[in-house]
Amino acid sequence: MVSNTRDLSHVESDYNDNLIINFSQLLGYECIVKITPWHQGISWSGASEAEPQTIAELTEMGMPFAAICGEEGATSWLATFPEGLQKRLVEYEFKYRGTVYALLWCISRSTYARELFESNPLLVWLLLKTAQAEQWDTHYVLNLFSYKRTKIFLACRLSESKAALKLITKVKFSHFSQREFEVIKAYDWRDASKSLSHLPFLDNRLLKFLQHYPYMKASKLIQNFRSEWNWREFNMIFKDTLNMADNLGIRDIIFRISLCKDINQLTNLHDKLAVEINEQNCKEVPLLEYKKPPVEGTQLIVPIMNNHDLYEEGKTQHHCIASYHARIFHGEYYVYKILEPERATLGIKLIRGGGYSIDQIYLKYNGIVSTATRESVIAWFHDSIIE
Repeated sequence: MVSNTRDLSHVESDYNDNLIINFSQLLGYECIVKITPWHQGISWSGASEAEPQTIAELTEMGMPFAAICGEEGATSWLATFPEGLQKRLVEYEFKYRGTVYALLWCISRSTYARELFESNPLLVWLLLKTAQAEQWDTHYVLNLFSYKRTKIFLACRLSESKAALKLITKVKFSHFSQREFEVIKAYDWRDASKSLSHLPFLDNRLLKFLQHYPYMKASKLIQNFRSEWNWREFNMIFKDTLNMADNLGIRDIIFRISLCKDINQLTNLHDKLAVEINEQNCKEVPLLEYKKPPVEGTQLIVPIMNNHDLYEEGKTQHHCIASYHARIFHGEYYVYKILEPERATLGIKLIRGGGYSIDQIYLKYNGIVSTATRESVIAWFHDSIIE
């Protein structure tokens, strides 16, 4: 976010406390915007190439509100704001992106809008983002602020359920931008409220996960979602469990996972499947050679070049690397055994658009490698790619 506009534009307040922003130097042609003071109702107009320009009421300006607050020339204009509001607007702009000027237009005209902003900024943001996306009439938007909150929520095409509205207040994102807006709009909040209302909060990763696996909403596993949830560990175990189940022909794996009450129980299920797949693969099977890996190995980082060695790696290290056989055989994945500084297994994957990246580095039983091991592997990989 821009913190100083002095090199970009000229900002000053006129004798009527209007804010004048001159973008001419920045843009290379005449462009001047005037924003009226609070008591007149915040609105803006512009002049470009000496011609007056109409600026839609709910559009955003090309300058962050926080940057204006840092300009000495804006002092008189900002002094027209109610006490304490400037700080709250800066905080709002930082967290709820793309709506601060639309918010200014509304709260300077409606006490209902001001009250909702102070009590439920997320609902205000959803209303303004929807208004911008659907190009609502400003009179309709101002009128909506006087409605019950459930009616506002429904107008945003989310739900009229009180439980759903209460649930969405538990959404905890670091910030709310267009991507988060799309995630929220795509979600079935009425349905989610039936099984998720007791959770302490919802984060972005949980919502995206449940969009892919909606059956998991009512699972014992998700019912125990808490702040200490380890997404990195969960994603690895969950992905590998699905992969192994597919290799083993297990069709009810999501149901089995849903019965796990925590990550420890999911880990136990994962480990049982790993044993099963390693035992299955260690039976007599034809020897299949793999393609040459894209990164040449060393004496300490040894590429696994056939399915027999892959099965032995999984059995020795007590993990599910053998379930990657099909991807390795088709040249989409490559596996190496690391001998030092620790005995570990490395996976390198083909990435979309070309090239390769490190996918995983794990000790026996999927243990976390030391910093020394991780740094040595990354250094080897980067040096090999550069060469």
